[in-house]
Amino acid sequence: MAFVPLINRTAYTFASGTLTPEALAEACAGLGHTAAGLCDRDGLYGAVRFTKTAKAAGLKPLLGVEITEPVERRGGGASGAGGRPAGASLFAFARDLEGYSRLCRLVTRRRLEPESFRRTEEAAAATEGGHVALLASDPALLFALKKAGAGRGSLFARLGGRDEGSARAAAQWLGLPLLAAPEAFFPDPSGYAVHRLLRAAKHLPPEAGPDAFLLAPARARERFGRDREALAASAELAASCAVELPLGEWLLPHPPLPPGETEAGRLRALAYAGLARRVRNVTLPYLRRLEREVEVVVRLGFAGYFLVVHDIARFARSQGIPTIGRGSGAGSLVSYALFLTHVDPVAEGLYFERFLNPERRNPPDIDLDFSWRERDRVIQHVYDTYGAERVAMIATHNTFSARSAFREAARALSVPEAEVSVLARAVPHTSFDRFEEALRARPESRGAPFGQEPWRQVLEAARWLDGLPRHLSVHCGGVVVSPVPLTRRLSLERAAKGVAVTQCDMFDVEELGLVKIDLLGNRSLGVLSDAVAAVKDHTGAEPPVFPPERLYGDLKTNRVLSEGRTMGCFYVESPGMRQLLQRLKTRTFRDLTAVSSIIRPGVAESGMMEAYVRRRLGEEAPAYAHPGLEGLLSETFGVMVYQEDVIRVAHEFVGLSLGEADLLRRAMSGKYRSRQEMEALTEAFFAKGRARGVGDPVLQELWRQIRSFAGYAFCKAHSASFAQLSYQVAYLKAHHPAEFFAALLNNQGGFYGTAAYVEEARRWGLSILPPDVNASETGFAGKGRLLRCGFLTLRGVRACALDALFEERGEGPFRSFEDLRARLGRRVRPEELETLVRAGACDSFGEERGRLLAALGRGAPGLRQGAAGGSAPLSLAETLAGERRALGFCVTAHPLTPLLPWASERGYAPAREMGARPGERLRVWGQAIAYKRIPTRKSGEAMAFVTLEDPTGLVEATFFPRSYRDHGHLITSGRPLVLEGTVEEGRGSPTLTVERAWAVRGVAVPRPVREWPAEEVA
Repeated sequence: MAFVPLINRTAYTFASGTLTPEALAEACAGLGHTAAGLCDRDGLYGAVRFTKTAKAAGLKPLLGVEITEPVERRGGGASGAGGRPAGASLFAFARDLEGYSRLCRLVTRRRLEPESFRRTEEAAAATEGGHVALLASDPALLFALKKAGAGRGSLFARLGGRDEGSARAAAQWLGLPLLAAPEAFFPDPSGYAVHRLLRAAKHLPPEAGPDAFLLAPARARERFGRDREALAASAELAASCAVELPLGEWLLPHPPLPPGETEAGRLRALAYAGLARRVRNVTLPYLRRLEREVEVVVRLGFAGYFLVVHDIARFARSQGIPTIGRGSGAGSLVSYALFLTHVDPVAEGLYFERFLNPERRNPPDIDLDFSWRERDRVIQHVYDTYGAERVAMIATHNTFSARSAFREAARALSVPEAEVSVLARAVPHTSFDRFEEALRARPESRGAPFGQEPWRQVLEAARWLDGLPRHLSVHCGGVVVSPVPLTRRLSLERAAKGVAVTQCDMFDVEELGLVKIDLLGNRSLGVLSDAVAAVKDHTGAEPPVFPPERLYGDLKTNRVLSEGRTMGCFYVESPGMRQLLQRLKTRTFRDLTAVSSIIRPGVAESGMMEAYVRRRLGEEAPAYAHPGLEGLLSETFGVMVYQEDVIRVAHEFVGLSLGEADLLRRAMSGKYRSRQEMEALTEAFFAKGRARGVGDPVLQELWRQIRSFAGYAFCKAHSASFAQLSYQVAYLKAHHPAEFFAALLNNQGGFYGTAAYVEEARRWGLSILPPDVNASETGFAGKGRLLRCGFLTLRGVRACALDALFEERGEGPFRSFEDLRARLGRRVRPEELETLVRAGACDSFGEERGRLLAALGRGAPGLRQGAAGGSAPLSLAETLAGERRALGFCVTAHPLTPLLPWASERGYAPAREMGARPGERLRVWGQAIAYKRIPTRKSGEAMAFVTLEDPTGLVEATFFPRSYRDHGHLITSGRPLVLEGTVEEGRGSPTLTVERAWAVRGVAVPRPVREWPAEEVA
């Protein structure tokens, strides 16, 4: 007789417990079960993964849910964990697809509308027609469900709860069948410790006892030996549940159309009309390509999808919201004609088959970027057009890594938060599978007392959490649009930010056949639109940044690019990117597109980046592994740089079908990366290549290059789309730097912090003005050669205090510091006035800051007293320290300026001299503002690239493995550093190869040190 275990992955923020669907299937199969049921609390988070993994393990999956009563309506009586009334659990199982849809609706109602949700009535209604079965132990709940009309044969008294006697009595009293179904919260007894840790981390009472583990069939029969009918009912329930989720059956969205118009006809008309608007001289190649693409889109059934995305882009355009169509969609002429993307794919040689090919069955993926401030307006338009019941944001299931698990375990073990925060920074961002290796590779973690208590115990506990679900969050841009109500396929809940999100992640959303549309926020588009608006306001003319093609020949912009002076410019501001721009002397759009791709690890680590650079600069001739490759790789000098190159070589040269070539591309990159799938294609690659007469040495070299792309490869169409925005913001930096920097700082539109961009503006020749009580607004403002700080970054000044300042200023300017104090009165606190003074906001009154601080009578720290008891002027060091405390950066000068005489006395070289001293051994000094740690290509040892800033400029420094091991812990110390090494110019710009490093004693200039992600190598 089969026994069906009921698995409850009880909520820890969302359905986590200690069982992943994969672990559940493995545990059940290992114990000899033939069927297993999953019941997440108020959620169907794991339904898709559980269905797939259970079937793969030879188990029959039962999809269920525990439905709780909303907290505000729970009655008195004994309660379990998290307010769960003892014995009042209600479990619902789907018997077929209709039943599954009803569970989706129940869960969604419970999550989105708890105030009007009626658990008993709505659960009972769901049993109509026998599509859903209900299990409960509490007599009152069973009575209420039966009274509410729960269908005969669909309501069971569950044995396995805390009070089986009450369940037996209720079954006899109400004439209900008994069903054996004890809950399991963890797969075996050892899971109890993990379960306790998860509960303790949230400071909730225990949910389950140590015996709440998965029972083997034999033990279940032993436990319920006198309840053979209850065991039989369990087996019968399993037999009656036959949910076949429609995995892989696409539900494509459809736009509203007038009567008599088809999606294919509408798409064709819009595409041809758009092409005429976008291309000045429509030649035969354009028409032939457009017709071919339209035919593919229509034949594959994706016309409606294109029209939906077109409507979204059209709405944004009508509202003046700038957009970028990124990703492989930029390789489509249809996308270009519909104004979804802005790179002419014919002129730039972009490959449509990377985006769509006749053998593709998955929907295309068109990603749209919008200004980050306007993105929510665009998403609201989608809701308004298609209805809230058919639109939702997509969730992400965040899991524990070593660092987050460390924090959570420490919280559960009651370690003080202040101590945890200090030590957590020494824990690598990795899983515990690689923890020791990652720890050895981080000199910054040197000296961390992980072997001492309580940290040893914390780490041991944290290992239990590694990889388990942590919390549910909102995908950065994923929106799903369905032609039918979403609850026919999945369940929804409310995210912390208030929007409705799918309970499953994007992979399961796609498995269920729903199409994700990425609508992303981009801060650099905010920089672009704000800077353009400011220039137009100041000059009366809009800068010529639209369309971006107008900028490709601009000498000033190309000089900025070729000199690598692109800090703050979208996509090309990292130290490695700036060095590569210099090395390639980048002055064309195609060069910029290539730069964005060759810096990625897949190209760089294989040696193909170096080959491309040498060939591009004429240092070596283009080389082709086979003469037949010249026509495919001439643009990249014989090197495979882009994903498109791989597809074309695999299809047009080797002979794989387009479908196989695209599968190879998917296996080697992005979210579908799979080394196993790549290896599975090896045989076909070599067999088909040999059939075409290609020799094994050529095939082996091509396969070597393709395999290297498994690290990370870029799509040319994507690079080209982003390169356009890079050109636009680089133009603004070159021609209108004040407006550019103001927009950059207001939008927080780059990788570096505010302080770094203020110093870059100073290096650009702008005068930095402090905030001013009579002149400043909230944000930064730039005009001419001046950059005025606003109140945006003031620290410790309340919003209501600034409101009072603006209100009073509206009545007339402040005439003096005394007038300011009198008019603001008690609405602004003395410490807030002190902050305004230290920030320089009162400088326009003509009084020295020291005198104003003395007038406040607060005994301001660091204020020197004159001989007569009055105040002396603040020193430069005191002024800068006050600005840094008030604003987070310095206005008057670089924060290290007071140390210039000290550095000069010791013979330390200023950053601006580096370029003139190649090959010399120097000592340089400054503050680390950014670094990136990568493994070396040969040994895999860690090394680091560090950007150092002194008052004269930037120094790019390289710590090879030995110097990184010895000195890497200093990089994140927050103290100024002295680096000793040799100036190298082999990478196209001067870099310092560091041999020794030390921190400047007695000096601390707190500055955030940003760590670049290891997505690029240069």
